[in-house]
Amino acid sequence: MHFDRDYLYLVMKYLFTCLIVFPLFSAAQQLTKTQLAEARAIIKSALTDRTHKQVLVDTVIKEKETAIAVAEPILFKIYGKDNILSEKPYRVNLVDGYWILGGSLPEGYKGGTFLIILSAKDGRVIKLIHTK
Repeated sequence: MHFDRDYLYLVMKYLFTCLIVFPLFSAAQQLTKTQLAEARAIIKSALTDRTHKQVLVDTVIKEKETAIAVAEPILFKIYGKDNILSEKPYRVNLVDGYWILGGSLPEGYKGGTFLIILSAKDGRVIKLIHTK
């Protein structure tokens, strides 16, 4: 039996995909029981152990652009990308170590806007709402 080169290439490509690539992606999606237990232990330690400084810099979010880059994916996921982008220009202010970001509406337009407050120190979301 004789197979041409292109056919063999396609078969090898298919086998590579099935045997190598798919297991890698599925392994990334699911943890073994041992890995899950280790991950939970790390999370518990991070949340309860106050002897180690968690953030190694004084301020994680230093610039307005970074605050927007942190806030937008969160807002897009919850309220929809088109909805949030329609609220540009954003109002972005750093006040006492917290980034306050809000949407804006065109003059005379009725409706609500988002408000998200982020800790500049560690990036935590302090408040997240969308008014009506």
